[in-house]
Amino acid sequence: MTYQERYLAHQAKKKLSLMGQYEPEIHYTDDVKAKLQTIFKNRKSGRVFSGEPVEEMEYILNLVETSPSSCDRKGVSYKIITERTEKELLGGLLVGGAGWVHRADKIVLLLADMEAYGSPAEKDFMPYLDAGVMIQSFYLACEVQGVKCCFVNPNIREENKDIFKQRFSDKLFCGAIALGK
Repeated sequence: MTYQERYLAHQAKKKLSLMGQYEPEIHYTDDVKAKLQTIFKNRKSGRVFSGEPVEEMEYILNLVETSPSSCDRKGVSYKIITERTEKELLGGLLVGGAGWVHRADKIVLLLADMEAYGSPAEKDFMPYLDAGVMIQSFYLACEVQGVKCCFVNPNIREENKDIFKQRFSDKLFCGAIALGK
């Protein structure tokens, strides 16, 4: 589905919802609520990794892919970095990852396709908001799997931006998640 098709489907669901015809009521048990509260309270950032591989990626990514986004366009995608040399390069390029990010088993880059964001009013902030929701999903999915994760901010020094684009992506870089055990 294209970004526009997802947007139109979202608008149709919203119209039905406003007419009271779309959203089913969901009730969670007190036990489920308590478990969710525990997960939220226990989530944390981890920057020290054992070197043990993260084998839970399918589970984590399946949950992250359900993250809501603006008008359900799903304009932010991810790219998983596992190669040692690329992780070391990212450690030098990403201001927030200097000195530690290369030790993660995997680094997940969050990249926005600006074609998904049609309105000029949303281009400056909506990709980052969509990425932020995905980041929270990473944190929660990692928490229940016993995987450490840490957000790496999207700051890249001006002199390194071309290197990043050439090696990793020309899409808008919205941040990264470092994952490890």
